[in-house]
Amino acid sequence: MANYDDLVDAISTVTDDCIIWEHGKFAEGYGAVAVDGKMRSTHRVALQLSKPAPVGKVCSVKGHWIPGHKLEAAHGPCHNRLCFNPRHLSWSTRAENNADRKRDGTHNDNEANGRCKLADVDVARIRSLWEGPHRGPDRTGPILRELAEQFDCSLSQISYIVNNQKRLAA
Repeated sequence: MANYDDLVDAISTVTDDCIIWEHGKFAEGYGAVAVDGKMRSTHRVALQLSKPAPVGKVCSVKGHWIPGHKLEAAHGPCHNRLCFNPRHLSWSTRAENNADRKRDGTHNDNEANGRCKLADVDVARIRSLWEGPHRGPDRTGPILRELAEQFDCSLSQISYIVNNQKRLAA
């Protein structure tokens, strides 16, 4: 596995193209580099070397004060987890980073989450089965436990779905 010195040499390259880390990665797909005997994300180390994180508290978009050490190294337009080009990276809050990922379609919500057990079409079907019959006077539709059995998932998962809350990963 490549080390810190390899990273330092690579970020000295001036380019607008992605600089791809090819020497190892974490399970989530981000590049990994050894720094002082500990594994670190290459994009975070590269950004820290080129534009150190602000010291003290910084203001986020929503007006909340966030300590500089809690900021995330966010990828810019490339969205490549192995890219560590400082020109593609910036410091942002978790909320800002998640909003960017949702906007750009790189967030792993719902069906895009590899651990998701139910397809979006199944979630829509569960909600339609629950909404119709349970709102009328006869209440003849399936109960939560029956829906859980039908879709092979937990009772709590069905409860989250019918109450329009965030789905759980499997």
